Amino acid sequence: MKTQVFIVGGGVAGLTVALKLVKRGIDVIMVEKSPHLGHAYKGELIQPKTIQLFERAGIYESFSTAWTTFSTIETSELNVHLQPMLRSSMDYKQLPAPFQYAAMLPHSDIKRLLLKEVKRYDTFTLLQPATFEKMEENRAFIKQGKQKRTVAFEYIIGAEGVNSRVREQAGIERKRHVYEHDFLTVSFPAPDVVKHGHLIATKDRFLGLFPLPNGYVRTVYLIRKGEYKAWRKEPLQLFYDHYVSLFPALDGHVQTVKEWRAIQLMVPIRQHANHYVKDNIALIGDAAHSVHPMAGEGMNLAIQGADCLGELLIDLYEKRKGNEFLTYYESVHRKRVKAIMNLSHLGGLAYGKEGKAWQRSRTFALKQLLNNETLLAKYLFNISGLGFWPFSVKDSVTLVKRSKTTRVVNQMEQYQYGLDDDYPWRQQMR
Repeated sequence: MKTQVFIVGGGVAGLTVALKLVKRGIDVIMVEKSPHLGHAYKGELIQPKTIQLFERAGIYESFSTAWTTFSTIETSELNVHLQPMLRSSMDYKQLPAPFQYAAMLPHSDIKRLLLKEVKRYDTFTLLQPATFEKMEENRAFIKQGKQKRTVAFEYIIGAEGVNSRVREQAGIERKRHVYEHDFLTVSFPAPDVVKHGHLIATKDRFLGLFPLPNGYVRTVYLIRKGEYKAWRKEPLQLFYDHYVSLFPALDGHVQTVKEWRAIQLMVPIRQHANHYVKDNIALIGDAAHSVHPMAGEGMNLAIQGADCLGELLIDLYEKRKGNEFLTYYESVHRKRVKAIMNLSHLGGLAYGKEGKAWQRSRTFALKQLLNNETLLAKYLFNISGLGFWPFSVKDSVTLVKRSKTTRVVNQMEQYQYGLDDDYPWRQQMR
């Protein structure tokens, strides 16, 4: 077998780049080791930049009829009596039009819709289940059932997750950080009050709630490392009590979860490959980078990176350029990943540490955000993915020093990514 682009991994990153390529007539073979789409939670929050990219790719309509949208995330800090001592909110309507909202869609549905789109093209071949074993001199060796195959390729993309064999075979090192906490996540029928995002925290607990389609809610609950094993020995009432004490409206809804195995353990990992590109090899998604899930950015970065790489490969083929231009993908995407990775890491530390001192610091920082429109706008704009508005030294001082309410002119459009920012190599190729 032979192909122009060989993709290892059939997740959202691999499917996104495959769709872009096959729509332009580029031949793609993809291998996916899992025999099915899977129902594990791997990211469901779709940020505005990803929505913009779906529109560019011509798949917005198929997604918009399936997802549910919201424009507000409300944050609550509770005292020892579980009474609110601070409430704040972020409003996506502050963002530049028209992408003034986020969306939620089950991860398996995101993959299903992408796969449905990519299968429409004759230049796409999916080998599933099949396992990538190794690569040598532009040939990939795979195993499908009892049959072994060799695929000759021009480019290979590793999109198979944090334990990427493509990355390992390419000899690309990575930096890895495991946090001191884990998360439990499960979805169930939502109470009527869950129409937008909710983040609820105490000095040692955290619960996130986000609306899903069909009247469901995605929940994420922080636990200490190793605590899950002890919890599973207890009746589910323990789990119910933790949820209801933080968000009483969940009473009568969380109890629809009938067994521990319906609740998924999620282990947050911060991982970053030293390089995304080597010769004709590229890494996308978790194979290149994984971030703390606090800001809901992992899947969005995967899709955004796949979009960048896909557009670059299209231009390399159409303009007959060599793979030396492949480094443009890394130069564009890596700096965006680092910025979001740092924001997510700080969020993980802020909510992952327990104790009154940490809560006091977090509450004070939230108050300062509310008192400074620029700071709040910067944070929301940056996690939206629409651009990056740099934080200044003055911003850092604002978070640790009391300040008066400041009103400023919205400068988001100055820092918003345009086509020349997303695909800067095109200026060089003209």
